[in-house]
Amino acid sequence: MLLAVTMSQGAGQVIAGPNGPVEFIGLQDWGARELFDAIQELDPDRPFSACAADMRFALGFAQAGAFSFSVEGSDDTYTVVVGVEDSARVRYRPTGSETIALPEPWENLRAVASEDMDILAMAARALHWHDVTVDGVPMSRRELGELMGADPGTLDEVWGLLDRADGEMDRRLAHEVLASDSSWLARSVATLVLGNFIDDDTSWHALVGSLIDPDARVSSVAMAMVDGLGLGEKDPVDWFRARAPLSAIFGGTNPFAFRYTLDVLVATNVDPEFARQLVRERPDLLLAHVGAEHDRTREPAVNFLRAVSGEDFGTDVEAWRAWVTGQPGERQPASITPPWAIR
Repeated sequence: MLLAVTMSQGAGQVIAGPNGPVEFIGLQDWGARELFDAIQELDPDRPFSACAADMRFALGFAQAGAFSFSVEGSDDTYTVVVGVEDSARVRYRPTGSETIALPEPWENLRAVASEDMDILAMAARALHWHDVTVDGVPMSRRELGELMGADPGTLDEVWGLLDRADGEMDRRLAHEVLASDSSWLARSVATLVLGNFIDDDTSWHALVGSLIDPDARVSSVAMAMVDGLGLGEKDPVDWFRARAPLSAIFGGTNPFAFRYTLDVLVATNVDPEFARQLVRERPDLLLAHVGAEHDRTREPAVNFLRAVSGEDFGTDVEAWRAWVTGQPGERQPASITPPWAIR
């Protein structure tokens, strides 16, 4: 019985909710039923997809995320709730105390964002949207923005200003602002500007740094950018200098960004040994996603492990745990010939 409890710790547990199944992953000391009841008691009418704030500020979680998915052929929703209980795993990027002078296009971007807080994230998600089809129909980035609810004229204004922030001075300024500026608006604009320089590894590094910005308005712009960049194969990126923010994400500092980060690491051909080191430092959240019942929650984690390991243990959490830790007796897929069998 003790072994069964230990093996299942953090794995997905599904409970029937008022609007459809609710799956909890990543839990350590909390039980799924206990947490379900506690959330219901706090606000019975609030959908579980909005429970992350209650988990953090009323129930004492270090971090939390909640994701809602439609259920095909039904009005129900499938909600996945991610809990991070250990505060030592949550490490935000430090912010500066300066106010850095910004050039005119940047100031204009700040002004637009101050009127519409969501517009930068919408522009970021669609910035690198090229040659993408939806249900077999090509969709332009402007059409994607409209689909997300953005005002087309405002989007065009943002992209026009962004086109004027594509010089070397802008690249350097983006890094300076992210390191030193106290304004979330300035850091949000800097995160968006980095999208002009994705041929530079340091831009990717700074983007994952923005994923762990303590202000959610900044991290939402970074999440949108990373989500858009995770579509399709990209040029390889040397991620070694981004070890600290990546380690924080693997630890659970931003559960909302976790799946996007896995996708973009695969798309940019992350070095397998470096990836294994990251996972070995903080394996719990990744393995909790592998053990999820929900396909779209589980698949990015399994795909990441397949890509960086050359192995395929499917949804076998304990086999992946053995690979991560390099334990003796690490299971090998039947399709792989062990080295000692080669003559």
